[in-house]
Amino acid sequence: MTDPFKPMIESAGICPLCGRDNGCAGAAGRSHEGCWCAGEVFPQEIFERVPEELIGKACICKECLDAFKRNGE
Repeated sequence: MTDPFKPMIESAGICPLCGRDNGCAGAAGRSHEGCWCAGEVFPQEIFERVPEELIGKACICKECLDAFKRNGE
């Protein structure tokens, strides 16, 4: 039997903006408190770039966050 949640679980560790590993502690089965994102500030505008079907399902990676903060891209 195919697990209907497997693609969603697998995609949780992939950045929705660049498609690379997002380093998400939660997707790796670890505590969120230890995740790199816990101490970061995410500008609201960066979430506008996430495809609608991935909002709330996959985390943005540090590289994309840093690039957005540096360049607004």
